[in-house]
Amino acid sequence: MSSREKVAQAFCAANGHRFICPVGAGAFKETFHIILATGEAQALKVYEPGFSPERTARELGAMQRCSHPNIGRLSAIASFYYDGVQYLLSVEEFLSGGTLTARLRHGLLTLAETQSIGIQLVSAVAHIASHDLVHRDIKPDNILFRKDGTTPVIVDFGLVRDLVGISLTQTWLMRGPGTPLFAPAEQLRNEKTMIDWRSDQFSLGVVIALSVFGFHPYQEDGDSPTQTVERVADRGAQTARFVAAATGAGLPFLIRMAAPWPVERFRTPEELERAWQEGR
Repeated sequence: MSSREKVAQAFCAANGHRFICPVGAGAFKETFHIILATGEAQALKVYEPGFSPERTARELGAMQRCSHPNIGRLSAIASFYYDGVQYLLSVEEFLSGGTLTARLRHGLLTLAETQSIGIQLVSAVAHIASHDLVHRDIKPDNILFRKDGTTPVIVDFGLVRDLVGISLTQTWLMRGPGTPLFAPAEQLRNEKTMIDWRSDQFSLGVVIALSVFGFHPYQEDGDSPTQTVERVADRGAQTARFVAAATGAGLPFLIRMAAPWPVERFRTPEELERAWQEGR
């Protein structure tokens, strides 16, 4: 049992909540399924003590600013002492429908599912952008579903960029934060001045392409993930098979979403939403 799980169990015992089980762990936080004393299922996150308080504060602040049906809801923030150490905890809605990653293990999305899920996620990205925020880590692991199995929800704002705040990423770093396979060139190259909502647009385009076609827009047959990431970082061309697949499926807007340069993508969230609605 991890130290963070012990903290979660002690917090539940002290507050009349019921600890259910761990549901996921990262390097600096762990998530648990709990039942509140009121009977409501929630997700309890326990943060590692001492980990970048600025980054944690920005994550929680971003969640507090967002209010959208396709973005995870933050219920409460708490401080809890355990074994002489102060821990930061957050209580968020529990999403029981599993991750997009888990769903894709059973097969690719149909075109109808892609249209429905895609337009909802585009709306969520537009909402995030309206608050001058960039999620920077949109990927299948960070897209969960509500109990209905059809409502996708973007979670985990741990790498969020606040465009009106001071950047927390060092300029000298060769690579910016994010998951390489889903990151655009400007994140991979840490070109901080080029990062805005269009970076999330790129990541979402890649997620949807993988979900409906089974391959990355920049992945040639036989490519390793590293080769695909290098092609994105070098701003190489999208593969011919991706362009053909997107066009043939009636999803041509994916080509523009995953363009190498931000200026080639949809300029505003409103333009992207119209493209999805009109199928162009």
